[in-house]
Amino acid sequence: MHETDTRTEEKSLAELRKELGRLQAENQRLREHEEKTTRYIRQKVNQLLSVIGTMPLDPDELDDQTLLQLDPIGIVSDTFQHILEHHRETNHALEVARDDIRAIVDSVGEGVMVLNNRGEIQTYNRKMTPLFVAPESEITGQTCRQAVCDGATGEEACLFNQVMKRRKSVRTRSWECRGRFYDVIGTPIVDTGGEIVRVVLLYMDVTRRRKSEQALQESEDRFRDLFENATDMLQSIDPQGRILVVNRAWRETLGYSEEEATALNMFDIIHPDFHEVCRKKFEQILRDGREFTSNAIFLSKTGRKIHVEGRVNCKFVDNKPVALRSAFRDIAQRRRLEEEIRRTQKLESVGLLAGGIAHDFNNLLTGIIGNILLAKLKSPNREVLELLQNTEKASYRAQELTRQLLTFAKGGSPVKETASVLDIIQEVVPFVLSGSKSTWRLETEGEIPPVDVDTGQFSQVLQNLIINCDQAMPGGGTLTIGVAVHSLEHDTIPPLEPGDYVRIDIRDQGIGIAREYLSRVFDPYFTTKKKGSGLGLATAYSIIRNHNGLMTVDSEPGQGTTMTVFLPVSSHTISVPQPDSRSAPRGSGRILIMDDDDIVREVAAQMLGHLGYETGEAADGEEAVQEYQQAMESGRPYDGVILDLTVPGRMGGKETIARLREIDPDVRAIVSSGYCNDPIMAEYKAHGFAGVVPKPYSMEKLGATVQATLQPPPKPE
Repeated sequence: MHETDTRTEEKSLAELRKELGRLQAENQRLREHEEKTTRYIRQKVNQLLSVIGTMPLDPDELDDQTLLQLDPIGIVSDTFQHILEHHRETNHALEVARDDIRAIVDSVGEGVMVLNNRGEIQTYNRKMTPLFVAPESEITGQTCRQAVCDGATGEEACLFNQVMKRRKSVRTRSWECRGRFYDVIGTPIVDTGGEIVRVVLLYMDVTRRRKSEQALQESEDRFRDLFENATDMLQSIDPQGRILVVNRAWRETLGYSEEEATALNMFDIIHPDFHEVCRKKFEQILRDGREFTSNAIFLSKTGRKIHVEGRVNCKFVDNKPVALRSAFRDIAQRRRLEEEIRRTQKLESVGLLAGGIAHDFNNLLTGIIGNILLAKLKSPNREVLELLQNTEKASYRAQELTRQLLTFAKGGSPVKETASVLDIIQEVVPFVLSGSKSTWRLETEGEIPPVDVDTGQFSQVLQNLIINCDQAMPGGGTLTIGVAVHSLEHDTIPPLEPGDYVRIDIRDQGIGIAREYLSRVFDPYFTTKKKGSGLGLATAYSIIRNHNGLMTVDSEPGQGTTMTVFLPVSSHTISVPQPDSRSAPRGSGRILIMDDDDIVREVAAQMLGHLGYETGEAADGEEAVQEYQQAMESGRPYDGVILDLTVPGRMGGKETIARLREIDPDVRAIVSSGYCNDPIMAEYKAHGFAGVVPKPYSMEKLGATVQATLQPPPKPE
């Protein structure tokens, strides 16, 4: 029993050991499976954690037992579910934000376009369509050079290229494309590595602004041009008197540059004598703003005095004065013109008297000279003939006096012919200076064109000027006569019209003229000489003005005097003079003489009778018309008539010729007058006359005029 029990116990122990070994193996297997499972769980948890951006689990921080107890997969799975839900919400928010951004970009009033770093269009807003995209077209994927400017913009000027090159925002102003103007801003977008991945272009249409700017600039240019080219002196100064801006006329008149002018105070250019009155006016306008007129003297940079007049007004901003604006005019030219008018009016007033005296005196001379000529023909006494000849010469000298008086007559016109001033100068000057201590020389510049002058009157002008110059050099000296062509533009020398003139400068080396006398040297009867008449220069001046010219004087005491004559250049050529015959030509025919002066009629009748003509007489125009008509009706018509131009209180020559032409369109009439400078005498043919004979006239002159008048006019071919 005991052995049996022992064997049974051993058997049980063996089975127990076997079962224990199996259990140990099973336990080992389970332990290995647990470790493997734990590693798997830890691996998957770490994968999930890496997906959601979390660091892997550290075994030291979380052991396996705790990991299994916490159910990490469930936790991570729930977390992942939350993350996905958050991502869905975020994506939805991003979509909403994207739509909002698209709406905002589309609502922008300017064109917006996004390019990649190759210049290809990624997207653009709605505003780009009317600017650059044709309807129903799509430009995404195209380059901006293809879609927008069509390659018209150069590579260097391309804004995308500039942004890529500079790696910063770039702005282009007033870029022109398709007939419009844009301000374009290019902005780069970079990634985390600093590389440009996008370029955003903003197109702002500034065409209207550009046109407004151009219109404003053109307006400013027009006003600047008007301001700069105004002939008046324009200026603007601040309330302290500092000059802000001036125009070109101001600068040229006063001699300052623009920089120099803006460094001046207004009172720097005002003559000290006018400081007080100008300061009071400036202070007043700053208080009440009332515009005022000012007359003052400005001082140029060189100290020259400039007489000006102008108006000053004030600009106010918020009831405060900010600028005084003024326009001044150099009135020296106007004062010269006023002086010219005053002198002309004085000459005209004297001329009214002188013309009447000369007319009556010429009538008397006609009778005197005519009777002397007739007496010479009838007197055999040699001594008497010599006395008569001396009397005739004296009468002709008296005629020269009447010629001087007639130059003052209002409306007098010289009988002009085309002539060379050089020929007249070379003829007159040596004669005048004959026996004088003075010498002269002629200086010319270039070719001197002819002028239209009354050679007798112009010779008288030269005589008067040369005599004055010679008398200014009692000890002798050199008289220089310069002749040149002078072209005038605008109204540079009033009252001369613009054009070409022959300028004659007569310079002496005499004592000069005191400045206080310069403005009076051309006044009638003004003289500083003890024996002077005061008519020489006045006569010369009046003659030149009647030739549409001008005479001026410039002199400094001790420096000599320069008299300058301007005569308009003629458009005609000089005619070849015909030889003059002094013998009185004889003729035949009936001549009617109309003159209100009995002596003139009688002398003219005797002269013509001596030359072989039959004469009739009439005292005025009415009587002449009746006599002419009766002669025609009787069959003994007059071959010609001599009509006195002026018959006080009765019909004169102008009205008579009109009446005679009604009776006989072929009437051959000669006009005669002691007022030889009358315009009708100069333009007699325009008034229907066939000839002209000024009083007093010689028998030779009368005979030649009658003979030429009675010749039939040439027949038209």
